[in-house]
Amino acid sequence: MNRREAGNLLALAAGAIVAAGKSALAQENSATRVPAQPDNHTGSSVGVNNLISEPLAEMQNPEVTMLTLTLEPGSNSHAHRHTGPVFAYILEGSIENQVDPDSAKTYHRGDFFYEPAMHVHRQMKNLSATETAKILVVQVGEKGKPFTIGG
Repeated sequence: MNRREAGNLLALAAGAIVAAGKSALAQENSATRVPAQPDNHTGSSVGVNNLISEPLAEMQNPEVTMLTLTLEPGSNSHAHRHTGPVFAYILEGSIENQVDPDSAKTYHRGDFFYEPAMHVHRQMKNLSATETAKILVVQVGEKGKPFTIGG
């Protein structure tokens, strides 16, 4: 990962953290995507490119977690749901990911995706038989409650 990609990841994570803390701004029944917009830092050497923005549902005691997920060669996850939204950025490798109601999509290093809360996550498959895949995940959920539940 280069410096620009790291900066973009940090901007994405910071945005998710701020958004989780301001749940009063969330719209309960909104499933509308908010277009990503570039941020301008006039006179600054910092460049920020907002990759994705999504409204968050209101929740009690929100918590944001950032983690890396490593998929061994040829591995595939089991069907499950996440109780809060997931933002993911592919750090290494290529994966096939399928979240209802969408069909499976392929993601490569540098790609990212959003997974809405409580949608069935059918699979996350490492497409390589020899290389690991690594994904940076930012997840939002309620503190003290399970984040992942059975499909």
